[in-house]
Amino acid sequence: MAAATSAITFDVADCKVSPLTADPTGGTTTWGTAVDVPGITEVSLEPNFITNELKGDGGAVLSKKGRIDRLNFSSTYGELSQDVLVVLLGGSVASSGTGSSEVGTLNLTDASLPYFKVQFLITDLETGSDALAGVHVTLQKCQLTGGSLVSGSTDTFNQPTFTAEAIKPKGAATQFGSIVFSEAAVTLS
Repeated sequence: MAAATSAITFDVADCKVSPLTADPTGGTTTWGTAVDVPGITEVSLEPNFITNELKGDGGAVLSKKGRIDRLNFSSTYGELSQDVLVVLLGGSVASSGTGSSEVGTLNLTDASLPYFKVQFLITDLETGSDALAGVHVTLQKCQLTGGSLVSGSTDTFNQPTFTAEAIKPKGAATQFGSIVFSEAAVTLS
């Protein structure tokens, strides 16, 4: 029997980002090692539409066309991670010092923002009949568009956020990504 095609979702279980390493036109899009977004607490995926209409005969709408132009992703997570920031911003963490004087530094520059893949997993699901183990969402080619990468305030936990836009890769896989309903357990890689 086919997997269920609808589910009530509760809680996001996991999120990972992977640096895009190659996206040749018509070729194979590839990514580097996935990096865990620690303490993921919220994700959101919203389509951005391009629409147009043809009017004639005194202003009547004769035809209307629309399509998804890009997808907007946003997330909130619980633990500041230089590894996540490297994927989102580019660059690398430089380590220095020894013993209890070790330091890891990520320099913030004005270099072009890199592309990356986003994956997230929802495993707490309710379905009408067929049991599902997870909903796995993948966005193949994203770029950072905003967020609060580091925050701090008195007497409260602070949660980094980031927003990104997903566009289609140039490689042979020409979709933005996928939403997969799976009866078997899923892990992000």
